[in-house]
Amino acid sequence: MADKKFIEYEGEDYRDDRMYILNIGTGTKDNKKCWVLGTYRNTISLPPTRNDFFDTYKELIDYIKTVEPYVPLISNNGNPIEIPDHVDEEDIEDVWGFFNTWLKHKNLFSSVHRISHVPYYLDERGYKKATFHATYKVIKN
Repeated sequence: MADKKFIEYEGEDYRDDRMYILNIGTGTKDNKKCWVLGTYRNTISLPPTRNDFFDTYKELIDYIKTVEPYVPLISNNGNPIEIPDHVDEEDIEDVWGFFNTWLKHKNLFSSVHRISHVPYYLDERGYKKATFHATYKVIKN
């Protein structure tokens, strides 16, 4: 990892400008197959912060389009990307298009491409084309 460039922010090394990243997976919740969206802090170790479950792929993608453009950025002091005046903030497709142009310019990718961020010991790039499976269980003490 010595040749990788990280962004130091508040005492931690981040993989890129985004403070959180998303991974799409499949899942099982209440014995029913579903889609899972995993949210991770975008530091070297990728600690998980939450999982959201969706009945359909369309629901999953629609949700991603409403949250991914608003991920906090290190370069913007923990605020999301600034949406310029020519982008209609009420039109999620317009915002989504602007955000994806920004990603491409930064040589990054959206979770909708089904490329998963992974620890560097799994892939030296820190990501791979993979879909993981999660099972949701309520654990009672």
